[in-house]
Amino acid sequence: MSETRRHPAVYFLIGIVVVVLVVLAGMTWFGANQDTAMRLAFVPGHDFAEDAPSEQPDYSKTDSWWISPENPALGAHTPEGVMTHKMAPVADVFFVHPTTYLNRAHWNAPLDDEKTNRYTALLSFKHQASAFNVAGTIYAPKYRQAGLGAFLEEEEGMGENGARALDLAYSDVLAAFDAFVAGRDASRPIILAGHSQGAVHVLHLLKDRFDGTELTPMLAAAYVIGWPVSIEGDIGAINGVEACDSATDTGCVVSWQSYALGGDPSGIKAWFDNARGLNGEPLAGTNMLCTNPEDWKIGGNDTRSTNMGAVVMDLTDAPLGKPIRNFTGTQCQDGILYLTDIPTTPEWLEYKWPGENFHVYDINLFYMNLRANAEARARAWAPAGAAAE
Repeated sequence: MSETRRHPAVYFLIGIVVVVLVVLAGMTWFGANQDTAMRLAFVPGHDFAEDAPSEQPDYSKTDSWWISPENPALGAHTPEGVMTHKMAPVADVFFVHPTTYLNRAHWNAPLDDEKTNRYTALLSFKHQASAFNVAGTIYAPKYRQAGLGAFLEEEEGMGENGARALDLAYSDVLAAFDAFVAGRDASRPIILAGHSQGAVHVLHLLKDRFDGTELTPMLAAAYVIGWPVSIEGDIGAINGVEACDSATDTGCVVSWQSYALGGDPSGIKAWFDNARGLNGEPLAGTNMLCTNPEDWKIGGNDTRSTNMGAVVMDLTDAPLGKPIRNFTGTQCQDGILYLTDIPTTPEWLEYKWPGENFHVYDINLFYMNLRANAEARARAWAPAGAAAE
């Protein structure tokens, strides 16, 4: 009996079914093993000691800075329809970008990684550092950032290799900050700002350079965004620095982490409860700082009418879009900033993390509030007449 011949389309359909089954199986496994999958995707398969990182940048050279007075372009973005400010910036802003190295080839990003560098410029400087350009002259150093895998090495989070990668990154940030201080006008206030990994480094800068030192009175504010900060265990360990609790407080720290209302921040809270603060003591039982960026109070609750304008993330060379006023309300609960009007359109969901975590959008959601506040704090610090051109 002759074999029944199948039409080529049948084989094509069988192939589609097989692919779908494989994808579904993969999705099922990923759903049950997200942490393992993330480690496989991003954690290097070798020890930190086996890496050969780039040399530390020479911060006396202009090309060791992403943004500086000599090279301000990457931080000069302004949202559509927003007037360019006529007053001279009051402060000097030291900005540290977040993790943008997503490759498992190294523990720390090579400084010449073109893909990472472009992503850094479009994600961080276009959408984050630019929020500070009306408040001050921006300085943003190039540094050997720890890759994403450094934060995922073990089930509990960071292991020995990851810690060494983060230490290497911080050694660059510290060297850059010291060069920044040495070369700046010492009469101007300082704004520190960082997101995610950048926030970690800013937090340590506060302890290492502003803990009851000659720089302490120069601090207009530190924006430690997208990283958990303990009021008692971290800020309490820095002499002369407090948590900001109004829109014009100076010498203080701002911090928030954005989740949709009903989201699951259990991972952040578990990390916090198992970590030690800048005072060397366990953070469990201390209060995580939640500064509401719509009223700048600790633990504030606000309706969407107080949102001055969110800015959509667009990782292209296009200009920043027009701010969206009244975008979302907010409420602080147990150290987490919850969005009460949850974004549902694709441009706000593309980079959303599990647990309804809007980490990547921490600044975009409140861009215009942050822009206005950084300027307000700089001018609140500055002596009368210091803002004149």
